[in-house]
Amino acid sequence: MYYLHHYFNPDFNYKSLAPLEVSGGRVEYQCLGYVQNVVAGQTLAEIMPLEDTPEHQRDPRFIYSTFHLPCGPNCEVHPKNPNRIIASANGYVFYHDGLISIKKMLNVRGNIGLQTGNILFVGDIAVHGDVQTGFAVQSRNVLVKGHIESAKIKALHDIVCLSGVKGAAIHSVETEEGEKHGTRHALPSSLLDAGGNVRLPFCENVQIRAKGNVFIDGSCLHCIIYTEGNLVVKGRLQGGTVYANGVVYVEGQLGSDFSSPTRIMMGYDPFAFLQLQKMESRIAYLESKVAYFKKLMARGEVMVLEHGARHALAVKKLALAQKRRTALWRQLVLQEEEAKQCRVIAPGKVMPGCEVAIGTATFTTDTMDSGKVFLLEEGEVVCRSSRNSFGAMY
Repeated sequence: MYYLHHYFNPDFNYKSLAPLEVSGGRVEYQCLGYVQNVVAGQTLAEIMPLEDTPEHQRDPRFIYSTFHLPCGPNCEVHPKNPNRIIASANGYVFYHDGLISIKKMLNVRGNIGLQTGNILFVGDIAVHGDVQTGFAVQSRNVLVKGHIESAKIKALHDIVCLSGVKGAAIHSVETEEGEKHGTRHALPSSLLDAGGNVRLPFCENVQIRAKGNVFIDGSCLHCIIYTEGNLVVKGRLQGGTVYANGVVYVEGQLGSDFSSPTRIMMGYDPFAFLQLQKMESRIAYLESKVAYFKKLMARGEVMVLEHGARHALAVKKLALAQKRRTALWRQLVLQEEEAKQCRVIAPGKVMPGCEVAIGTATFTTDTMDSGKVFLLEEGEVVCRSSRNSFGAMY
């Protein structure tokens, strides 16, 4: 007689989930464990003599009279241990038709929200509904067929949304310690972070980070975009800031009818700017914390005893953050060859008040125009007619 011991839950049901307990006994209501992740090479099950399994641990369903390994799709027998089943691909594990199986693609047949919690998946994910406010998805490639609200999406490769992204402007951010503090400027509440490309029909109040290209089929309103590739906007690019090092192409309209500042920064590593901004935010938070404790301690010796250690710790953290900021500034070097190739191409309307910076040079539009190209010539950003510069409108 044999018994099949499982290294995953064979009775897992994604329709019956409960919040997970995290460190310190806290319950995280957004972490419901929607999927059982496995990676290639991971042991899934092992068959052993029945007598080697304590009687109270035996499940009658997995007691076999003969040696039996229920090996299904994307699973295989361990090459060095014929008693074990291992995963041959990344994905989620489950029983199907009596066989241990792995699927590399996760389909969420609805919204990501309270019923699913946040989802972390090692394969590709397709969300057939919306990603609702306050929830997060992390996967290899992410496809969202509905809308993305004020949510966080992170992909090792590409992010595609078929219905658009609409976040909100927020005035506070969370620190590494989990505390919130105010910001000087409103920041987008939605975050899309891709190791490859991002494609959207439209976006508003979104922060986009892409190691590849960003394609927006409609308008891009009040967004912050970091891209190591190119940015293509078929509609309006209005408000917000773009950090790019390739070509920024805006077909419809560059800038705002309502004087919302629109900035395009080029010539430097976009993600170096991101690291600097994170550090500036942390320094501002620590400065306010130091000032707060100092104000408390000014009230007397009792307050000094109560808050002195916390004040000293905040001062130490502030000094470390300032040192790190100095190091980041030293690493921010103009990428001269990339800067020469940078272009902002706007065949449609160009509104006044648009700022284009390439390296240390800046050009700000002061009138409404159309059909313009911005590029670096002899250390200055110049504005040329796209027809005169390239012989044809883009």
